[in-house]
Amino acid sequence: MSLPQQQSPASLLFVTGRLAEASLREEVEKIAARLGFRYEIAVPGIQVAALLHSSLLLRRLVVPDHIDRVILPGWCQGDLAPLELHFGKPFERGPRDLRDLPEHFGL
Repeated sequence: MSLPQQQSPASLLFVTGRLAEASLREEVEKIAARLGFRYEIAVPGIQVAALLHSSLLLRRLVVPDHIDRVILPGWCQGDLAPLELHFGKPFERGPRDLRDLPEHFGL
């Protein structure tokens, strides 16, 4: 008789600009500790997260295979469907202000 396999925690990729990277990392670290997910942060060569566009992400973003879901800044413009098709992962817009991430995750 085999033991049931434990499901590993979700792996999320948060995308941001250089200016918000440290603040985002600090906020996500607290949320991940409470909810038990793994995470990485990607900065696709842009200073300000509000200037991100889905077409830019198609060219610059790298999504590792082990990532389950990608969280974009709420200000990110453009259609997310091409990103999901290209990377084979679900993409979603988070809140416009990273300080609202706990609420976005139900905390």
